[in-house]
Amino acid sequence: MAKVKQAIIDVEEEVMDIVMSRTHYNTNIERMETITLPEVQTILFKKYWHKNNNGYFLDEKVVSNAYNKAVYEKENEEEYDDDRYRDADIIIKEDEC
Repeated sequence: MAKVKQAIIDVEEEVMDIVMSRTHYNTNIERMETITLPEVQTILFKKYWHKNNNGYFLDEKVVSNAYNKAVYEKENEEEYDDDRYRDADIIIKEDEC
């Protein structure tokens, strides 16, 4: 279990580095834009696909969750709190019933 958790943390750190370091200027709307999830996935694929032990770097769900966290932290300039949003999801689901 600890190895899985560490592997997911490694993915989150790698994705965070990519998201924080790569933005591009969109001339159509004249502002900086965050790198997209498909672009992050491409970078990870090119870096890890040939390695025998690529961990969770090619796992779509893990990368997607890591990307969402990284974008949240970049845009809100605060750390993503898993517990806060998990609790909010539970409240929303209970209200839907």
